[in-house]
Amino acid sequence: MNFYYRETLDILLKTLPYLLVRMGIYSVLGVAGALIIGLLLLLGKVFGGGGVIFFLIGVALLVGLVRVGKQYALYLVDAGHIAVITELLQKGSLPEGVNQFQYGKDLVTRMFKEVSVLFLVDRLVDGTIRAINRTVAAVTDILPLPGIEGLTKIANSVINFSLTYVDETILSYNLSRGDENIWESAKRGVILYAQNWKPLLITAAACTVANFVAFVVVLLIFLVPFGVLAAATHNETLKFFWFAVAFTLAYGVKLALFKPFFQTSMIITFREAVKGQVPNPQWEDRLETVSDKFRELKDKAAGYMKTRAASAHTPPPTN
Repeated sequence: MNFYYRETLDILLKTLPYLLVRMGIYSVLGVAGALIIGLLLLLGKVFGGGGVIFFLIGVALLVGLVRVGKQYALYLVDAGHIAVITELLQKGSLPEGVNQFQYGKDLVTRMFKEVSVLFLVDRLVDGTIRAINRTVAAVTDILPLPGIEGLTKIANSVINFSLTYVDETILSYNLSRGDENIWESAKRGVILYAQNWKPLLITAAACTVANFVAFVVVLLIFLVPFGVLAAATHNETLKFFWFAVAFTLAYGVKLALFKPFFQTSMIITFREAVKGQVPNPQWEDRLETVSDKFRELKDKAAGYMKTRAASAHTPPPTN
């Protein structure tokens, strides 16, 4: 397994301005999350027994907001960064003096036009990748060892968490083609993934584990100062708050620094794995039988071609 550490680090250093923007955004969100949790704890203590219910409702709402926020983070932060990374991998440099954050956002907007389109492409790709993993990527094929049944659930959980790396790698492939038919590019990307599923899925799972380990290390580092602050107070609410601050800040570092590192590694691995390959029609037929999301993706690609062909034959309006 090759993580392409040197190439990955070289590309990421070229996106240092973007990394700083990510760090700023996720640091603010981390602190805001900790403050909200602290406020909920305080309200829970003020209202006594009824405050526990209030706290749980507040946490549920916070989780919902985080999930919605992750979708928009894909569009506003992750997709733009992936676009910049893809551009650097293809051309080696960006135009002189560009604002990387705006440049990446413009590249994504030019391709997908609307955030809803990006979300739909991502949903169809994700559904197809899950179908591939369910049908051809059995855990026992990846780990052909006797007596691993007890590890199957853990391995499947890791695989499910790793899908974000695969989805965003297909996004990079889509951006690299520069084709206006984004549905066709996404379709080609998932077929190429299916043709090379084993090394790519193993890499994605390894990235997930490495990302988690890095998060734990950073969390332990943050727990040193914030653990001291927690130990210095006898207020249980304040103790919990300091631990929440450590967790949210560590999670922010994970999203801002570690995730783009391993995502870049995955993108490079994909590019190397599929180099010189074309989508195999047999794989396309196979995916049609196992994934309704792939069929929808294929229909949208064909629909785009029909629309473009019809518009090409439409005579221009006369005055």
